[in-house]
Amino acid sequence: MSKRKTKILLVTIMMLCLAISGLSASAADNRIGEIVDGSVLTDDMKAEYGDDSRARGTYLASGTGSIENLGGRQVRISGSTNCYRFSDEVRVTLVLQRLEGNSWVYVNSVGPVSAYSTYTVSTKGTFSVAGGYYYRVYGSHTAKKGSTSETCTSYSNGIWVS
Repeated sequence: MSKRKTKILLVTIMMLCLAISGLSASAADNRIGEIVDGSVLTDDMKAEYGDDSRARGTYLASGTGSIENLGGRQVRISGSTNCYRFSDEVRVTLVLQRLEGNSWVYVNSVGPVSAYSTYTVSTKGTFSVAGGYYYRVYGSHTAKKGSTSETCTSYSNGIWVS
């Protein structure tokens, strides 16, 4: 085969490869914006939850949390429980979940972490995860004062990890 024909063949193959790769979409693109069990699926690097403006109870003010894609198939989850008033015990538990099909399944957790005679407690954890999934953080937040116990639960949107 002549050099000219070889070059034309190589250029044609390269163009074909580029065209095919441009047509394929990742699984993240196919589900972006979909809502699964209250979480919006996103391609964001970080998702948070928490609403400090809405009263939870006499003692419990809010529960906040976040999940962040650190790259290299590493995610960090963090969260806190905050009280209006001094409480005997303030607790936070964070659960890392992965979307499999249309169900969020347990991957790992941090806590429960408790602090005593205070207004707030926080925790965080970094985990290695499998690529090709959406992940979210689910949080459970509790404030106790005497015989009163107040709890709220929340979850973040889902973030894609390649």
